[in-house]
Amino acid sequence: MLLVGMFSVGGCSTKGPNNSSQDMSAGNGDAALSACASAKCENPTDQCCNGVPCVDIQTSQMNCGGCGMPCDSTEVCSNGLCTCPNGGSDEVCPMGALCCSDGCHDVMTDTNNCGSCDNPCQTGEACTAGKCSCGPAGPSCNSGQTCCPAGCSDTQTDVNNCGTCGHACDPGKGCTNGLCDGECASPCTGLGEICCDGSCIDKLNDPKNCGACGYDCHKVLGIFGGCLLGKCITGNPDGGAGDMGMSKPMDLAAKHD
Repeated sequence: MLLVGMFSVGGCSTKGPNNSSQDMSAGNGDAALSACASAKCENPTDQCCNGVPCVDIQTSQMNCGGCGMPCDSTEVCSNGLCTCPNGGSDEVCPMGALCCSDGCHDVMTDTNNCGSCDNPCQTGEACTAGKCSCGPAGPSCNSGQTCCPAGCSDTQTDVNNCGTCGHACDPGKGCTNGLCDGECASPCTGLGEICCDGSCIDKLNDPKNCGACGYDCHKVLGIFGGCLLGKCITGNPDGGAGDMGMSKPMDLAAKHD
């Protein structure tokens, strides 16, 4: 017969000496243990869990099948087992699988749930050890993509793999046609050549990029400023050599229009 007292938990009731109710308030551990010891539970499979009597371990989300055995948030506790809802039926996920919105999935190998639920790989990639990957022995990437260590990539537009795998553009720079903003299409190999805004220039003689990109001798020395061996010089209006003293490099930012 189920005893009814002033305090009941999970289909059970407890009584202390002289038929008085046990104090099971938080912080009274001895009373909680005593309540568990004297509890008469309606369900014979109920257990005392952490001082709480009559916990139904067949349905408890936090004590599924035993005390302190919680189910994941996507699972439900059914008959003492953490099960995964799948199309109206429940299934127990095997070792290594996670309960996703559409059932159990092995996130170590599932290309639609790789490493975690709802984390798909790109077309052509494989899911290996929970990571999307590609390679000569594995699936091929889509047309126009390249297989990089981190997976398939469009190297024409990918700022982390611009032009080739592992070539990252500087912060704030985009990738267009496989080139980071401001990069030259081919290496500048001529004597004194450097790449400035996508073009190779001669830093030894270019008065607008003298010694460095954007160092404009005209803004330093005026209209007759020239560049010799990467240093700004002053020339005569008639083209003859004038003051050949080298100017001291200076900050041109304030002089630019």
